[in-house]
Amino acid sequence: MASWPQGSAIGAHPGDVDLDLAPIPHWDDGATNYLIRFHLPGFKKEEFRVLVDRGGRLTLRGQRSAGVVRVQRTLQLPPTADVDRIAARFDGRVLCLTLPKVSLRTADMARARMDEAKEVAAAWDMEVTRDKERSRSEWDKGQLIAATVAAFVLGVVVTHRFFSARNV
Repeated sequence: MASWPQGSAIGAHPGDVDLDLAPIPHWDDGATNYLIRFHLPGFKKEEFRVLVDRGGRLTLRGQRSAGVVRVQRTLQLPPTADVDRIAARFDGRVLCLTLPKVSLRTADMARARMDEAKEVAAAWDMEVTRDKERSRSEWDKGQLIAATVAAFVLGVVVTHRFFSARNV
């Protein structure tokens, strides 16, 4: 099962294939750690690297020479992930990353969860606002069209009565 969208196949020769893949991460949120799985069939352990910066951005990069297949994916780790204690395991097909959660007091953990919830709510509010603006602009266009049609019909009726009254 491929867990990434297919890239474009472009080759210099008919037998060559250049393929860029962005594997989809499969997340599991446990009580004490996060587990991230990437499906990388056909890759060897030496053909990719996992990098994590201090800002909590995880980058998976690799290249397989068979047909020149490149893989790259970057994602932001949750603020509760302990980036200093990440463990990785690759079984020849699936890369499993275990990210322990930072041991926080209950209050700090609740605050971190609330901050995450606020970020999600803010993103949701932005999406809802965008949808409202779109529907409002469509509604305004509909009103404009209705007013234009009404004005045209009124003009036709008035003109008809005016010319009908003169011909009598």
